[in-house]
Amino acid sequence: MKQFTLFMLMIMLSLSMGYAQDTTESAIQEMIEGKQFKFTARSVTPLSGSTINLTSTYDLVVDSSLVEAWLPFYGRAYQSDYGSTEGGIKFKEEAKLYEVKYNEKKKSYALRIEVDTAKDSYKIYISAGESGYASMSISSNRKQSVSYYGIIEAIDE
Repeated sequence: MKQFTLFMLMIMLSLSMGYAQDTTESAIQEMIEGKQFKFTARSVTPLSGSTINLTSTYDLVVDSSLVEAWLPFYGRAYQSDYGSTEGGIKFKEEAKLYEVKYNEKKKSYALRIEVDTAKDSYKIYISAGESGYASMSISSNRKQSVSYYGIIEAIDE
């Protein structure tokens, strides 16, 4: 009797795990294709340096065609405004380009987003798996490229 109960418990557990995975995969797909998601950075890797684990919350939010970034920057700035004390990558602008490609073989999404601000132009590349884990690289005219690793999440209400 104990073996039968244990067997049934294992079957129910495996079915629920499969259902949770399908739910996550479809949720990621809906968020990315619907342009409604938040990339929360867990670590940052400058072009010339080692990976830095982040202890605070930094993110990039895509809400329809509006893209808002609040991310740390480690690396070399080629040009900055005189007397500016503002650091990092911070903007809230309309996306000039939003392109999504799905790789069936790798089961991953490749996003390309371009944003122009008054002072800079950003090219953002995001590679996201169906599990929600993602990597993102940002290049701009005024700073070195920088890469982030994190997760894709729903936007907080």
